Amino acid sequence: MSSLAYTDGFLSLVCLWVLTRTNLPLAVRMAAALLGSAAVLGVLRFSALYPLVPWHQFASLMGASVAFPLLAVSLAWPDSAVAQRLKFTVIFSVAMAVLGLLLVTVAQKRMLLDVLTVLSVLALVGVSVKRTWWAAALASACMLTGLLLFAAKFSAMVWLVPGDYLHIGVALGLLGLARTAAWSNEHLGDTPQEALAH
Repeated sequence: MSSLAYTDGFLSLVCLWVLTRTNLPLAVRMAAALLGSAAVLGVLRFSALYPLVPWHQFASLMGASVAFPLLAVSLAWPDSAVAQRLKFTVIFSVAMAVLGLLLVTVAQKRMLLDVLTVLSVLALVGVSVKRTWWAAALASACMLTGLLLFAAKFSAMVWLVPGDYLHIGVALGLLGLARTAAWSNEHLGDTPQEALAH
């Protein structure tokens, strides 16, 4: 079985754990749901249990175009409507999904989508450093490292392929971000439960 199945499995578990963290902004949990969906489909694909290749590719596209911008907005503006309120989270997600589809399927500019993803993660690093959230900065740096190693097709270990570094980096980054003080209740004006009522 491919190593990608194992690292996608690790990412799936991290995303599932983030989904159970009700203290996190709604947009963060939606980002975890999108990344987790791609990871679960990746497990099915790379383990050859049920290889739904087009579905996995689509879910990965949604993760790249929607999940990372959601994380960036949630960290930069944790009290914002996009971070906290379902209606605005969905509107933002749909807009980013349409942009991602246009870039890849119509304009055939996948590189521009990759640039958007990297810029989103750079924003995570920048906001964390500016606000001296060092644990969040380290977590974001793990995510950025995974993205860059994947883009560079880095493969120094025979048992790991470039996609494994992406999965591990995103998983460690998401795990670290979810455990930082950046999204603790004292930094948020509303709790996610209150926001859903608006």
